[in-house]
Amino acid sequence: MVAAEAEQVVDRFLAAWERADVEELLAFFADDAVWQPGPMKAAVGKHALREALAEWLHGTPGVRAQVHHTVSDGAMVMHERTDHFTFRSKATATPVAAAFEIDNGKIKAWREYFDMSPFISS
Repeated sequence: MVAAEAEQVVDRFLAAWERADVEELLAFFADDAVWQPGPMKAAVGKHALREALAEWLHGTPGVRAQVHHTVSDGAMVMHERTDHFTFRSKATATPVAAAFEIDNGKIKAWREYFDMSPFISS
């Protein structure tokens, strides 16, 4: 897979977040994929991903990812972005750095690094 194809997978995946359809999002993942959202517990495999995505989308409605910079090498896509969403009835934005490993057009691993303070402040 060339870099542009891997980037397109990630771009389509991020666009799907706005529709908040868990099954649509799951279709982007390999069966044994791993999502590591910052310091939280990793979701491994489609069953765990389904639960984690449903919980995340329920808790942060209206997610929109604004990508600022992307680098890739054909199998790895990394970017800086700002996630915009609602949390506890308040419009929120937080910077995110993410790494996606793409294999055969599917996300094999997704690691994110972000500031947890919007989620833990009262």
